[in-house]
Amino acid sequence: MNVGFIGVGYMGYGIAKNILKKGNNLFVIANKKREPIDKIVSDGAIEVKSYNELCEKNLDALFLCVTNTPIALSIAEKVSTLLKDNTLIIDVTTHNQNGSFQMEQIFSKQKINYIECPVMGGPVQAEEGVCGGIVGASEENFKKSEVYLKTFCKDYFHFGAVGKGAKSKLLNNFLSLGTATNVIEFIKSAKKLDIDLEKLFCSSKIRIWELNSFK
Repeated sequence: MNVGFIGVGYMGYGIAKNILKKGNNLFVIANKKREPIDKIVSDGAIEVKSYNELCEKNLDALFLCVTNTPIALSIAEKVSTLLKDNTLIIDVTTHNQNGSFQMEQIFSKQKINYIECPVMGGPVQAEEGVCGGIVGASEENFKKSEVYLKTFCKDYFHFGAVGKGAKSKLLNNFLSLGTATNVIEFIKSAKKLDIDLEKLFCSSKIRIWELNSFK
């Protein structure tokens, strides 16, 4: 298949590398950092110089993996009128609450199918192809996307329509940050109270085991 990729960077490189591994033709466009572009080209990707050139490659799918919603919206406005209408957009960008809705509206005006798939994991997991995908899409588009999601995800979950993916990812982020904050405050409080951390952790494990035994 012919796959375009915008955003070969911190996370995008690993995802793009796994798309290549499955024998797809991968077309990438340069961004601010040359290193990941040079690496993916050395892996076998083809670099293009403009959105026009990218969209002329008869793309079956186009990946977006950019920093935030405003950047993604700007790109969507530029490429939506250039793509053929049977291209599937797979948006890996972590959007704000309404970002993916706005993205879908832009592409739907041109009758282009769109799915959101923010991921769980980091660059290492992306390169190993074991990310977790949080998908928001119609049932039909979700089924179309699976052949691509399998290239870089160990597991992926369809949460419902576009918007559900972004909201689920934000909740996951909230849980992670909340847990990290609790652990940090736990350690700071122990130090302030001059409590032996090693013994405290051991006693905490016992307490967790006690709580689990009531289930």
